[in-house]
Amino acid sequence: MPRSHAFLPCRSNERRATTFHLLLWLLALCLFLITILIPRPLQAAPSLILPTPPGEDWRILQGYACGTHNSWDRYSLDLAQVNGPTYNAPIRAAAGGAVWYWESGSGTLILRHGGNFFTMYTHLARAVSTQPGRYFQAGETLGFAGDRGSPGVPHLHFTAFTARSDGWSGKQSVPLRFAEGYDLPEIGGCNQHGGKILRAASIKAPEVAFRSAAQPGQWYTTDQRIEFVVAWGGGGLSQAWNREPPGDAPMFARVTDGYAQIADAGEGMHTLKVRAWGPDGRVTLAEFGPIGYDVTPPSAPAPFGDLSAPAGPVALQWQPASDAHSGVKGYRIYVGANPEGASDWFTAEPAVKTEPLAPGRYLVRVQALDVAGNAGPWITLGAITVSP
Repeated sequence: MPRSHAFLPCRSNERRATTFHLLLWLLALCLFLITILIPRPLQAAPSLILPTPPGEDWRILQGYACGTHNSWDRYSLDLAQVNGPTYNAPIRAAAGGAVWYWESGSGTLILRHGGNFFTMYTHLARAVSTQPGRYFQAGETLGFAGDRGSPGVPHLHFTAFTARSDGWSGKQSVPLRFAEGYDLPEIGGCNQHGGKILRAASIKAPEVAFRSAAQPGQWYTTDQRIEFVVAWGGGGLSQAWNREPPGDAPMFARVTDGYAQIADAGEGMHTLKVRAWGPDGRVTLAEFGPIGYDVTPPSAPAPFGDLSAPAGPVALQWQPASDAHSGVKGYRIYVGANPEGASDWFTAEPAVKTEPLAPGRYLVRVQALDVAGNAGPWITLGAITVSP
């Protein structure tokens, strides 16, 4: 074989190896770009509290859209004290988070709250700490209002936003809602919500309020809806019948209301338990009930057959009915000749004494009732033959 052909297979192998390494490099590059540029799934955004001092009125000088809020930071608020100088007013963390960025020229401090959710506080005169990773609890003072970057106009520029995993690309502000009860959605137009006065509250544990036509301690034969609303919540909630719901994490993130249907718990006496998380992680466990659900009528008493008695009042007694849930309330009684007879005569015990009966034959019929209001069928227990 000529020498020039002896190395052709080796060169082919080298070319294949080079191509393979190039493909590996391109794959690694693609994975890197995906990691950097493609946003990770956003964790549930935390509930926010107003970043201003508790009990003070602050006015929205500039709201959403137009003005300087016309780009990625569309949903921003410029806030200033109504009765005060604003300058040096303490500014608090709207949610628990770690320092991610500080820019001294504009007095901008950014906290990262997990996932790719951030809050930004701008024009601070000074920050409590600019150390990256320093964690601030919700409501903890992180700095003091000033006019850095906006000389002569002390105010707080506040924005909550999402971004890609690098924290910069894909930034997008989000409409704001605060645990104090202020909901500031997109409503269209320029300077949305401008002029509105907001008052921050001191952080406290969530409060769960229940609403229902059903009353605790009562039994019902129809499905009952129990609604609940969480004040000072927003961190999420969990709910369960007859047991404490899990306490490690909420079943429903960022939810502040809900409901439950008693039919979902089945027949019996039940208690609804709701665990609610606040914006600072505080947890409240509340309950409603117990309330009963019973749709099954009581069982029928056993027949006693035929009886004989002299004329006059007759004492009757029978085996009691049974009811697995709400219990037997009592019986309607009919004593007469009609084989389909019924009446409203009621006794709580499985025994009665009739009015004086004339000679003749009488049917004894009963209908068992339970506490919830379910009624069993009318049945004939037996007959009485009254002798002269």
